[in-house]
Amino acid sequence: MGKGIATLCVLAGGLLAAVGFGLVPSSLLEITAPAELVAAGGLLLVLMGFSSLARDHRISETLTSLLLLGIAASAGWLTFYAPEGTLHRYVPFVPPSVNEALARLLFGLGTALCIGMAIWGLRRILR
Repeated sequence: MGKGIATLCVLAGGLLAAVGFGLVPSSLLEITAPAELVAAGGLLLVLMGFSSLARDHRISETLTSLLLLGIAASAGWLTFYAPEGTLHRYVPFVPPSVNEALARLLFGLGTALCIGMAIWGLRRILR
């Protein structure tokens, strides 16, 4: 079952990356996100599938560390570079300014956590 899911991740990620890079027409999928974001998400999904398929633990841990760094990069972008007013829609009972600050704080904590896990994994590999 695990290999099937990993293969599905590789195939779906490859399709998303191809759409993001313009190799497949974007009219095939109803995606409204920027092409760079779609390509990065597809590449991360492919990386996740390959790390699940890897039989060698060192390769799997290396790919997983790269996956964590990719997730940290996307969360870091949301923390520091997301346009104002894009993160305040999720908690309806909190004022928008507090909601956006809370969202940026949580994305920043997620970034730090993913970077920490990636460093820990890479240190384990390099021992």
